[in-house]
Amino acid sequence: MKKLEKASGHLNRRDILRAALGGCTVASVGFGYTLSGGGKALAEVVADETARKAAAEHVLTMGLDATLNQFPGRVGTPHMSWIHGAPEFKAAIERLSGGRIYVEVHDGGALGGQAELLKKVQQGVVQAGSCSMQNAAQLVPILNILDVPYAIGNEQNFWRLLFSKEFNDTFRKGTEDRRLVVAFAHPWVRRVMLSRSVSTEVRRPEDLAGMKIRVTAAKLEQLAFQILPTSATPIAWAETFSALKDGVMEGLHLAPGSGYDTGMATVIGQIIDTDWMYNTDSIWLSSRWLDKLDEDLRESVMEAAFEAQTYVYNTYETIQRDTFGIMPDSAPDAGFLAAGTKMTFLTDEERAAWKSALSVESNPLLQQAVDTYGREAYELVLKVTAAQGGTEPVRWWKL
Repeated sequence: MKKLEKASGHLNRRDILRAALGGCTVASVGFGYTLSGGGKALAEVVADETARKAAAEHVLTMGLDATLNQFPGRVGTPHMSWIHGAPEFKAAIERLSGGRIYVEVHDGGALGGQAELLKKVQQGVVQAGSCSMQNAAQLVPILNILDVPYAIGNEQNFWRLLFSKEFNDTFRKGTEDRRLVVAFAHPWVRRVMLSRSVSTEVRRPEDLAGMKIRVTAAKLEQLAFQILPTSATPIAWAETFSALKDGVMEGLHLAPGSGYDTGMATVIGQIIDTDWMYNTDSIWLSSRWLDKLDEDLRESVMEAAFEAQTYVYNTYETIQRDTFGIMPDSAPDAGFLAAGTKMTFLTDEERAAWKSALSVESNPLLQQAVDTYGREAYELVLKVTAAQGGTEPVRWWKL
């Protein structure tokens, strides 16, 4: 076992599998090892996980569609951006419950992809899982309103919305009516990212004319690219890297961190801060499971969610600046910049052109979508994001 006593950033899944796991999952041990900061030998982490699971009254099964990253020296988070905060959530639940709840992690999509996983959480088959709000909109249509282009605006506006009573009473209630509880969220802003084969410098909507852009299943994203002078291209995620590299398509619309975490920096030549919608990655809880817990344990789980949300909030800017290298003050050796990707930051005039092209008022398709998914909710988003106010995390279930 001495060969396994390494810094956490240098361990991989094969190292962990070589250890006797004592009935714990690889992901659970990996999270425990990561949180120890390399201060414990792997064998000690395995023993700790085994003992905690055996002593617990309840086992919370948490499915994740991503795995631990293996980036030594990574700033902010040693794991993929779309499950940011998940290890801290596990640790907080076990600590705040006094060991009465053990969190067993299954990562890498072992329990299904995002949409399948969320259905399992809704049914109570799995107690917690990762899924973006965009994918969750298939079950909770009102969440589509969060994707109306430029309705939210910058990240501080999103934090203000997320911690508001209005969000709690409208969007969280919409999910809870479908037996889903948002534990915490990380709203990574999407940007237009172009292949290295594109020589045109894109700063205005018309610069995209004729380009094939990979889109997701998000309804409002698809509508936006129908409005823009592009060809929306539904390519499977697993094929996206090759499609960019081989010139099958010119770009994609994605939160840069997700692209960086999957090794796309080598094929991305430009990133433009169009910033009209988000990858609102989230961890969800089953209300069926939560409601069956004793009151003190329910409160422990929600306090753990608050701790995880606060952790995500506090590290959000650091990760974007120092890990992904997508901020104006990022160092030249950070993230995408180190790979030679050009970061394009739009002027106010250029951004106004994108806002005009994608305005709800001038696009019947967007007006129809707003009416379909909730005009009142849309007006609420505009009201909250336009107001002044704090963005600090609050205990939303007590509002």
